This record gives sequence, structure tokens and C-alpha cells, in this order.
Amino acid sequence: MPFIEFRGKQVHYLFAGSGPKKVVLLHGFLGDSSIWGRYASDLDERYTILRIDLAGHGLSDNISEVHTMEVIAEPVIAVMNFVGMRSAHFVGHSMGGYVAMAIAEKEKSLVLSLCLLNSTPVEDSELKKRDRIRTIRLIDLSPELFVSEAINNLFTVENLAKYAVDVQKLKELGLKTALKGAAPALRGMAERKDMCSLLRKNEFPVLFLSGMHDNIIPIQSVIEQADASGSQIEILEKTNHMGFIEEYDLTLSLLQTFWESLRST
Repeated sequence: MPFIEFRGKQVHYLFAGSGPKKVVLLHGFLGDSSIWGRYASDLDERYTILRIDLAGHGLSDNISEVHTMEVIAEPVIAVMNFVGMRSAHFVGHSMGGYVAMAIAEKEKSLVLSLCLLNSTPVEDSELKKRDRIRTIRLIDLSPELFVSEAINNLFTVENLAKYAVDVQKLKELGLKTALKGAAPALRGMAERKDMCSLLRKNEFPVLFLSGMHDNIIPIQSVIEQADASGSQIEILEKTNHMGFIEEYDLTLSLLQTFWESLRST
């Protein structure tokens, strides 16, 4: 498996495809690069795809006790440099979107476009920040219970049954992360700063792909953010927080339509 060493730590990535357009896929909290497997298979003839296990997730090591989005962004940039990817279209699911925005703030030339998939530029409320820290204690007490409830909360009731196999795989991935990198990520997300001004600068095209029934990021908030920043928005009518699974075909189609509408490679 391909790894690079970053500050003495291992970072796992997957690199495939030979198309002219370059795409970076960043997973969310408790996930890893494997969640994009079907997308990579369906896109690799037309796109070059880079998938990365974010710090403390999958096969990538923890970097520190607090994984701020800026800290997580650094090994992503290092992997891009290592494989010779000078710029790309980013897709960030949930926390992956936060990381992508941190990359854009740090090195905007790397970002040709950004899809915030069930993600937001708005920082956490004070209540949510406290909840994230309290969650660390819950994980210590019962990681299995935490992961099961957390993953169930990301799907509509109908889709929990419809995608039972995917749900179980996510729980297995989540448990591995809960025992390794969940606490640093939760601390980092609690420190996450507001990125609305970054999007309002209109330095790169932005697409919000959001679930109508998202329990984590309310759709009305996303609509307001898209309107304020002049960004494109597409609402996935049958999804909660896992649109890339719950409405796979539509998500794939919307992503390709977005990328092909842009002049950049």
C-alpha cells in the first residue's frame, strides 16, 4: 500500500486514473479513503483520483493530540506534492470539507474547485463545541455504542435499511477510528474557525451538495451560505448526511456535471 512519511508519521493514500482532470477526495469524521472506492472505479477513466486517509483515520497515523483542520491539511498537501498533483478539484465530505477549506486558505493555487458534500463553512456553535469535547468521554466509556449511534444518525430511517451493508462497513471503519483518531479530530473540529469569508472571495468555484434531511448540517443554513457566497447548490432530496451513499448515482452525475462545466483542467 502507498504511504509517505510526514514528520515521522505514516500517511496512507490511493492514487489512480489517468484522466486530464485531477480530483482529490477527502472523507469525513470516522471514515477513510475506502469510502470513495466506487467513485474512484467509476471515474478513473476520465479523471486522475487521489484519495487520502486523513490524520488518525484509516491507515494514517495520528499527528498530534489536537487535529485542527490546518494540521490535517498539511499531510494532504504533502501527498499532493509527492504524487505531482499541483492543483485539483476537491470533494470534501463533512470534516473533509473543513480540511479542503483549510487547504484553500493555506495554498489557494491547489484548489481548482471545491464541492462541499454535506459540509459547511460555518464554525461550530459554542454548544456544539462543548458537545464535541463531551463526546470524547462517551467514546472512552463505550466506543461501540458511540459509533453505532453516530453512524445511524447519518442516514434517513429508510436508507438505514436500504443500505444496511454500507452502514455496517461504516461502523467497522468508525470503530477503528474511535480507538485511534477520534479524540484528536473532535478537539480539532471544536477549534474550527469560520470560513464563510473564504467562499465569499469567489477565488474558485464552489458547489454545495447537501441533504434535504441532514441531521448534522441543516439545509436552510446551507441555502443561506450558498446564497451569501454566490455558490452553486444542489439539494439531494432523499438523503440525510451521507449523500454520496444514499443517492450515489445523482451525486456522481452532479459532480461530473460541475467539473465539466469548468474550463480548468
